[in-house]
Amino acid sequence: MRNALKKIAVATGVASVAVVLGATQAMAIPATTWTVTPNPAPFTAVSTNTVLSVSGIPLTCPTASASGSAFSATGNPATIGNITSATFGTTASPCTSALGPVTPIATTTPAWQLVAEDYTSGVTKGYIKNIQAKLTVLTCTFNVTGEVNATYTNSTKKLAVSNSTRQLTVSGATAACAGIVANGAHPTFTGTYSVTGITSIVGS
Repeated sequence: MRNALKKIAVATGVASVAVVLGATQAMAIPATTWTVTPNPAPFTAVSTNTVLSVSGIPLTCPTASASGSAFSATGNPATIGNITSATFGTTASPCTSALGPVTPIATTTPAWQLVAEDYTSGVTKGYIKNIQAKLTVLTCTFNVTGEVNATYTNSTKKLAVSNSTRQLTVSGATAACAGIVANGAHPTFTGTYSVTGITSIVGS
């Protein structure tokens, strides 16, 4: 009888610990409800200060634009938008560098995704993933893929991008890229986009 009671006590204790641990883990990562207004929200975003820096060489675009659709979602992290078009520079205002003209061509199939992770006082922080682009500098051609950090501020309707914790990676660099950029390099990307079409993003 004593052995049976001991077994019951041990089993009950283990079950209690499991329940407590499960509850603690659930509390540590709460599901967030992301409310995008309107829902869905077709949007456009325009920047006048995007810079991709490779090997310490800034590749600057006086104009850049993106468009797609944002939408409400639940989760943490959660995908709250798809970027289905992205352009850098124009014929009239091309991207430039100390080495000469720069021609970036973005690939947005599959779509670049806007992911939300944190919300505080009107500011949503997260990242953009699935980034793909091909760049040409002089006769050097290379690909850039990966993710960048993204912060959207409701009061200013600005989307800021950077590489504070996310990474872009160079691949497919041609022989002409020797001395300019190498495969495996991690360029930085910064820019601030003015967004129209999204009234607000709120996490709760």
